[in-house]
Amino acid sequence: MSRKISLQVQQEDVGEAVRARYTMTSSILRAMLYSTKADIISALGGLEKITLEQLGTVYKEGDGEFGICFEYAVHDAVRARDSTIYPIVEDVLDSFCRIRGTSESILFGIEKNGSLNIVETAKNSLTDDARVLVGKVGKPPKLKHRIATLERAFRSVKHRDRLPNCISGLWKADLFLGSPSSDQWVGTTLKLNKEELEAAPGLRVGIYPSKTKEGPKQDSLKNMILCPMPYRGDFMVLFQASFNIAKQLMHSRGEMPKPPAIIYEDDLSVAEWLSARRKFPVMGILEALHPLMQPGLIKASDSKESIASSGIEAFAPIPLIL
Repeated sequence: MSRKISLQVQQEDVGEAVRARYTMTSSILRAMLYSTKADIISALGGLEKITLEQLGTVYKEGDGEFGICFEYAVHDAVRARDSTIYPIVEDVLDSFCRIRGTSESILFGIEKNGSLNIVETAKNSLTDDARVLVGKVGKPPKLKHRIATLERAFRSVKHRDRLPNCISGLWKADLFLGSPSSDQWVGTTLKLNKEELEAAPGLRVGIYPSKTKEGPKQDSLKNMILCPMPYRGDFMVLFQASFNIAKQLMHSRGEMPKPPAIIYEDDLSVAEWLSARRKFPVMGILEALHPLMQPGLIKASDSKESIASSGIEAFAPIPLIL
């Protein structure tokens, strides 16, 4: 089925604080919407119909909620060439993985497969020649035709035994980082604490927020490249503030949260704008946010493409090529 895909094309760096929050909060709300169970979304009329007020009513808290939104935010930041995230990822892929070319991200984490079919989206983002690097001697295995197998491995222990040893843990990946030009990718896991990073065959990069000044390094015991994100850097501060805005709006079912839930002027401005539109569909709100972001940050464009899943509406961020 041919569906309309909203392309988000980055033009300039993120600037002023309020508009930066509009950008990040948009990413987080999209994560919350897409991770909501498909049957709930369908009962409310589909992705295009569910309002911010309804999303706040049906959205269920989970232990991994913060982490899921963090994964979406990192994914979007890599694709948008965010100046606090992209250079770190690019350095890891170039210096440690020997992956040349413009760095990109494919969202994969299967546990986030709610109303958006992430598995099919990942499959459609890969070419038939795409290979996954695992940090071992030998020819890297091809990736695209194994995506469905990785999904089955996530759902069923018996299917994990059918994966080649070199990628037997790849079903745990949250992202595939790599370069379309070289057709090389690495399985990447994201955790909120460094201690939670677990080694697994197929996982090559581990991303986590760091509370100290440290750079990427090779962990030979885990056969993994550790990629710390600056905890007090612009990205994490912006993410924490934006997550709080979205979370408080979910808790209040779209109503303006009362102090002390939100107290800072920048956060209040974004929360008030969103709350005033709680009766409108979330997808429409996300579209209406575009003019409020920094001029030139993203440029909306439309394209007709076929999606091999169920013909859902999808967002395809198109990064700025530097």
